[in-house]
Amino acid sequence: MTPDMAADAVKLKDSLVIFGVSNIISDLMDTALLTGLTVKAIVMNQPEVLRGRTRSIRERIKRLQPEPLVLSLEEFVPAEDEVYVTGTTSPEKVHLVNQLKKDFGIEFLSMIHPTAYVSSWATLGEGVFVGANSVIAAEAWLQSHVFVNRGVTIGHDTVVGEYARLNPGCHIGGHVGIGRAAMIGMGANVIQELVIGDEAVVAAGAVVISDVPERTLVTGIPARVKKTYSG
Repeated sequence: MTPDMAADAVKLKDSLVIFGVSNIISDLMDTALLTGLTVKAIVMNQPEVLRGRTRSIRERIKRLQPEPLVLSLEEFVPAEDEVYVTGTTSPEKVHLVNQLKKDFGIEFLSMIHPTAYVSSWATLGEGVFVGANSVIAAEAWLQSHVFVNRGVTIGHDTVVGEYARLNPGCHIGGHVGIGRAAMIGMGANVIQELVIGDEAVVAAGAVVISDVPERTLVTGIPARVKKTYSG
């Protein structure tokens, strides 16, 4: 899907349903409003987890008028005017997506914040989110359900694998391969022509100058292996 195709999908329907919640849901709601969507409902697939310094979904939706419905997954029934996104970036997201596709045949919207720049030569898969002030260069390919947070840059000809998460302010060079479900931390930098393996984690502020194996955490400047994860 090109950025223009994503915009056309929004024009056809105007009610957004968000499945699952996390701290990124305010970014989704902000982008929805700026692109002409009404947030119709939040569908909870599991109980909300709150920590001492986080806000509940009930607090977050108070600023929206009309206030969206908050439903359980068991209460959800699809409607003709709806488009769908997920409100979580956790590794368990893949199970939620697969369940929704199986039960309802749902296809997920790709959302681009109006302040982001996405090249017309870039390709976005299903369910991609691109946050405010991010830049996606020509010939970049973001596969399904990639989450790009605020102020991220992705270089030309870079491929970002499905379910990968790119946190605020990270920068990815050209001709990079980011593996499936990998995570790039806040403010990290990955130089050109590297491969970041599936489910690898690049810590916040790290500077990556060599390939990172799958299921490996790297930290520091330059980034070095901190630990590996079992398959």
